[in-house]
Amino acid sequence: MKLKKVRIVVEPIETTNERSLAALKGKATSKPGEETISVSSWEVLGRILSPPRLQILTVIPALKPKSISALAKAMKKDFKNVYSDVKFLADLGIVDLRETGPKKTLVPVAKFDGIELALAA
Repeated sequence: MKLKKVRIVVEPIETTNERSLAALKGKATSKPGEETISVSSWEVLGRILSPPRLQILTVIPALKPKSISALAKAMKKDFKNVYSDVKFLADLGIVDLRETGPKKTLVPVAKFDGIELALAA
Protein backbone atom coordinates (compact mmCIF):
# COMPACT_ATOMS: atom_id res chain seq x y z
CA MET A 1 0.00 0.00 0.00
CA LYS A 2 1.38 3.38 -1.00
CA LEU A 3 1.36 5.86 1.86
CA LYS A 4 -0.28 9.20 1.25
CA LYS A 5 -1.10 12.40 3.09
CA VAL A 6 -4.07 13.04 5.36
CA ARG A 7 -5.33 16.59 5.71
CA ILE A 8 -7.19 17.46 8.91
CA VAL A 9 -9.37 20.55 8.60
CA VAL A 10 -10.94 22.56 11.43
CA GLU A 11 -14.02 24.16 9.90
CA PRO A 12 -17.69 24.89 10.57
CA ILE A 13 -20.08 21.97 10.04
CA GLU A 14 -21.76 23.85 7.18
CA THR A 15 -18.49 23.89 5.22
CA THR A 16 -18.04 20.18 5.89
CA ASN A 17 -21.56 19.54 4.56
CA GLU A 18 -20.83 21.60 1.42
CA ARG A 19 -17.62 19.62 0.82
CA SER A 20 -19.50 16.33 1.27
CA LEU A 21 -22.21 17.35 -1.19
CA ALA A 22 -19.57 18.42 -3.73
CA ALA A 23 -17.81 15.06 -3.34
CA LEU A 24 -21.09 13.19 -3.88
CA LYS A 25 -21.54 15.17 -7.10
CA GLY A 26 -18.06 14.13 -8.24
CA LYS A 27 -16.48 17.50 -7.51
CA ALA A 28 -14.14 16.44 -4.70
CA THR A 29 -11.69 19.07 -3.49
CA SER A 30 -9.01 16.68 -2.22
CA LYS A 31 -5.87 16.21 -4.26
CA PRO A 32 -5.00 12.73 -5.57
CA GLY A 33 -3.22 10.76 -2.85
CA GLU A 34 -4.73 12.92 -0.12
CA GLU A 35 -7.62 12.26 2.24
CA THR A 36 -9.45 14.94 4.22
CA ILE A 37 -10.80 14.55 7.74
CA SER A 38 -12.97 17.43 8.86
CA VAL A 39 -13.52 18.40 12.50
CA SER A 40 -15.77 21.13 13.83
CA SER A 41 -13.73 22.49 16.74
CA TRP A 42 -10.33 22.76 18.35
CA GLU A 43 -11.62 20.59 21.17
CA VAL A 44 -12.36 17.72 18.78
CA LEU A 45 -8.99 18.20 17.08
CA GLY A 46 -7.29 18.03 20.48
CA ARG A 47 -8.98 14.69 21.20
CA ILE A 48 -7.96 13.25 17.85
CA LEU A 49 -4.36 14.45 18.03
CA SER A 50 -3.77 13.92 21.73
CA PRO A 51 -0.11 13.43 22.74
CA PRO A 52 -0.47 9.62 23.13
CA ARG A 53 -2.12 9.31 19.70
CA LEU A 54 0.52 11.50 18.08
CA GLN A 55 3.18 9.28 19.65
CA ILE A 56 1.45 6.19 18.23
CA LEU A 57 1.31 7.80 14.78
CA THR A 58 5.05 8.47 15.01
CA VAL A 59 6.05 5.04 16.36
CA ILE A 60 4.03 2.80 13.99
CA PRO A 61 5.90 3.73 10.78
CA ALA A 62 9.26 3.75 12.56
CA LEU A 63 8.95 0.38 14.32
CA LYS A 64 6.50 -1.47 12.07
CA PRO A 65 5.19 -3.46 15.07
CA LYS A 66 3.92 -7.01 14.56
CA SER A 67 0.96 -6.43 16.89
CA ILE A 68 -0.70 -3.85 19.11
CA SER A 69 0.85 -5.67 22.06
CA ALA A 70 4.34 -5.25 20.55
CA LEU A 71 3.57 -1.56 19.97
CA ALA A 72 2.53 -1.10 23.60
CA LYS A 73 5.68 -2.87 24.83
CA ALA A 74 7.93 -0.78 22.58
CA MET A 75 6.27 2.39 23.85
CA LYS A 76 6.34 1.15 27.47
CA LYS A 77 2.62 1.91 27.74
CA ASP A 78 -0.39 0.02 29.06
CA PHE A 79 -1.81 -2.33 26.40
CA LYS A 80 -5.42 -1.32 27.09
CA ASN A 81 -4.70 2.40 26.48
CA VAL A 82 -2.66 1.75 23.34
CA TYR A 83 -5.29 -0.66 22.00
CA SER A 84 -8.03 1.92 22.59
CA ASP A 85 -6.06 4.67 20.83
CA VAL A 86 -5.08 2.45 17.90
CA LYS A 87 -8.71 1.35 17.44
CA PHE A 88 -9.82 5.00 17.51
CA LEU A 89 -7.21 5.94 14.87
CA ALA A 90 -8.29 2.93 12.77
CA ASP A 91 -11.95 3.94 13.01
CA LEU A 92 -10.93 7.43 11.91
CA GLY A 93 -9.10 5.94 8.92
CA ILE A 94 -5.56 7.04 9.79
CA VAL A 95 -4.31 3.56 10.73
CA ASP A 96 -5.06 0.18 9.14
CA LEU A 97 -5.51 -2.91 11.31
CA ARG A 98 -4.57 -6.09 9.46
CA GLU A 99 -5.32 -9.56 10.79
CA THR A 100 -2.42 -11.99 10.53
CA GLY A 101 -1.70 -15.52 11.62
CA PRO A 102 -3.95 -18.22 13.04
CA LYS A 103 -4.82 -16.10 16.08
CA LYS A 104 -5.82 -13.21 13.79
CA THR A 105 -3.41 -10.84 15.51
CA LEU A 106 -4.16 -7.20 14.72
CA VAL A 107 -1.15 -5.46 13.16
CA PRO A 108 -1.28 -1.64 13.10
CA VAL A 109 -0.08 -0.12 9.81
CA ALA A 110 0.20 3.59 9.05
CA LYS A 111 -1.96 4.62 6.09
CA PHE A 112 -0.30 8.01 5.71
CA ASP A 113 3.23 9.34 5.54
CA GLY A 114 2.20 12.86 6.47
CA ILE A 115 -0.46 14.80 8.31
CA GLU A 116 -1.32 18.34 7.27
CA LEU A 117 -3.40 20.59 9.48
CA ALA A 118 -5.57 23.17 7.72
CA LEU A 119 -7.31 25.97 9.56
CA ALA A 120 -10.40 27.24 7.77
CA ALA A 121 -11.54 30.81 8.23
